Amino acid sequence: MTIWHNSLETRFSSFSTHQQILMVCNELNRAANLRDDSVKYKGCLERSLELLDYFMADKKGHLLKESLRIRDIIAEAYISTPKNTKEIQSLLLQMNPEAWCMLNGRTEREGRRMENADR
Repeated sequence: MTIWHNSLETRFSSFSTHQQILMVCNELNRAANLRDDSVKYKGCLERSLELLDYFMADKKGHLLKESLRIRDIIAEAYISTPKNTKEIQSLLLQMNPEAWCMLNGRTEREGRRMENADR
C-alpha cells in the first residue's frame, strides 16, 4: 500500500481524538463522492486506512477495539465494488461525541443537554 501522509505520521498524535476521527471521515467522504472512479475511490480508502492506523497507534481499550472493527469494514469496502461510505463514517463518529456533534451542528454541551431532556 502506498504511504500517502509521510509527514503526518509523527504529528498525528498531537491532534485531538475528534480531529483524528474527522480526518479519517474526510477521506471516507471523498471516497463516497468518487464512487464512479474506482481508482480515486480506492486511493481515498487507502488514505483512510492509513489515517486510521495512525489513530490506533496510541489507543487502547474500546477505542482500539472499535477502530479495528471499522478498519475491517473499510478493508472490505476496498475489495468490494464502490459503495457509499456514509455508514462507515457514522460508525467512526459514534466513537467520539465531540466529533459527532461537530458534524451535526451542535456543541458537545448542547448534545448532552438534549440527551438529558430525552430521559
